[in-house]
Amino acid sequence: MLDTTGSQLDRIRAALQHDIETGLLRPGTPVDEKELADRFGVSRTPVREALLTLAAHNLVRIVPRSGIYVYSPEPAELVSMLEALAELEAVVVRMSTLRMDQRERDELQRLCTLTHEAALRGDRHAYETSNQAFHEALYNGARNDIIVEQVRQLRLRLAAFRRKVRDQPGRLQSAAEEHNHIVESLLRNDTERAAQGMREHILAKGRAFADLLFASPGGMAPGKV
Repeated sequence: MLDTTGSQLDRIRAALQHDIETGLLRPGTPVDEKELADRFGVSRTPVREALLTLAAHNLVRIVPRSGIYVYSPEPAELVSMLEALAELEAVVVRMSTLRMDQRERDELQRLCTLTHEAALRGDRHAYETSNQAFHEALYNGARNDIIVEQVRQLRLRLAAFRRKVRDQPGRLQSAAEEHNHIVESLLRNDTERAAQGMREHILAKGRAFADLLFASPGGMAPGKV
């Protein structure tokens, strides 16, 4: 007899993770087990197990006698995650500078050009697609699955935050310019300048978000990150 519990759990977890990453489920949004069971045509058991898995990765929060919510980090935690991501992404770029071959460098430069062109057009979808490919090329070039796994997890937890910053006027263009500086340094084999460029690229999002908070009357309430 085939055990479908595991496959159901994986299917539900992947779908919910996708909804969180793309913003269909926003931070602070309540998650209803019964609605999810109806949506996926399963009992509550695989739904509950999928939610427990997501909770273990800080993507949802289970509050006793209250409910289950898409995780919404406090400002201090958000800052800590950004600092950690900036340092880990800088390590990735340093490793990629040392380890990428010429074919990989040519591909990275091509992807950098695509993000720049998409930013100039103001095409957010094309930018996001090429931006993801750009970072994936760096992750592959680093040849360190342990560090990359930590980076992916942090980027997932910060997905809503990054999306909000990306929607700010002019942010696509400035991010694309930051990519250019990173790639120029990498191609010159300047590991420290390339790493610092990536560090600044990530931390710039934090500064952009702080500007957004100060510009919003009363700040930004949970669920609107």
